[in-house]
Amino acid sequence: MKPEPASRASDTASHGKSAHDDPSHPKLFYWCGVIGILGCVIVVIANFAAVIALPNVGLLEGTISDTAAGRMAWIMDYGLYAFAVGMAAGSIGLRRLHYGHLSWSIGSWVMVLVALLIIVIGAYNEYGDNDTGGLVIHFPLVVTMALAFTATALLTAHGFYRYERRWFWFNIVCAVLWVGGATIFWFSPTSIDGLIERAVGFVCVAWLFALSKLLIDRSRGRMRTLPF
Repeated sequence: MKPEPASRASDTASHGKSAHDDPSHPKLFYWCGVIGILGCVIVVIANFAAVIALPNVGLLEGTISDTAAGRMAWIMDYGLYAFAVGMAAGSIGLRRLHYGHLSWSIGSWVMVLVALLIIVIGAYNEYGDNDTGGLVIHFPLVVTMALAFTATALLTAHGFYRYERRWFWFNIVCAVLWVGGATIFWFSPTSIDGLIERAVGFVCVAWLFALSKLLIDRSRGRMRTLPF
């Protein structure tokens, strides 16, 4: 039996990782990354714009939900919609990047769920604050979205572990900060709960921004060793 050439054997042995490192969908990666970054930028701008437009709502005590209700609610709502679109684009990029198998696929699909929940949260403004409205589902939606984002970060971290360890730890840190910050927010006084909620939300924004930058880098055939 003729022995396999050394070069071919080497190619076969490294096929798993090289297949992932090959930017096989450069245009898709690029546009998913661009849309993701735009979603991050728009939601941050919308947050500050909503606070400015609503003088009675401050950054410290006024929550994001406060800015997403009332006559100027459309500002924050559109910001949330843009962020949801960015999340959906990021999930498409994750699916094609595919640094893992089952856990990576599940994580990318759960990210779609995060996007859908953000849209519903923005569209359905019933918070149980004695306003006339329908079924109060804001709290269950927010809790589900929080759990879904945590699952996305952890599931994709498993895929990153084999290929980019620093990205693995970045995902773990984001998940820990998200859960820890949400716990602090739950028990925080109303005088500062708005600031804490924005800090927790920034973790999700930073995670999507980093992922989007990674997709743009992959479209150009390179991989950053750190998210930022």
